[in-house]
Amino acid sequence: MAGRLAGKARQTDWRGRATRAARTLRDEYEAGRRGDDAPAQPLWASPREQLDAVLSLVRGARDAADAGQPAAHDEAAAHDEAAAHDEADDVAAALRRVDWGRVRAATAERSGDAAQTVRSMAEQVDWAKVQPVAAQVSTALITAVASGQLGVGGRLGSMVARAIVDQGGLGQRVASRLAGTELAVPPDLRTVIDATAREA
Repeated sequence: MAGRLAGKARQTDWRGRATRAARTLRDEYEAGRRGDDAPAQPLWASPREQLDAVLSLVRGARDAADAGQPAAHDEAAAHDEAAAHDEADDVAAALRRVDWGRVRAATAERSGDAAQTVRSMAEQVDWAKVQPVAAQVSTALITAVASGQLGVGGRLGSMVARAIVDQGGLGQRVASRLAGTELAVPPDLRTVIDATAREA
């Protein structure tokens, strides 16, 4: 999956996207000067589109694990233990930067939407295969992503998705990096995830 993502990143026309974004900004500026109050054109993906992208990554990681097929990156990581440690360090660092107060505030403001988003992500995880310590990391990652407090663009998105489903033991490695760190997941969202895991 990581190989496919890397290939897609290489194929993405970043210069063209930047040029289109600059053109859109210029056009919107000119429209504003003319008094045009029509809604602005979006430059980047909407929150719903971002969530769909994360769900797609998680499904891909889960499907690869279910099929017993290691992702291309996992094969490389078997030969390069340092790469596996680096990934765990990167995901752990991202979780340490999460402001859990903002997670609680964001989910309180839109509790119904947040709960549904958390449930949608939790349904993609085979909780029977995730070790308990990794499940704590999965829960924290799901709530941080669902609340919008953990960005998952670029390379981090793939790593977060694989940590959520504990592919290749990544969730466990992240948990070992976070030993002693409090991941203050809002209790109501933890309950949603626990209920989803029991139903599964």
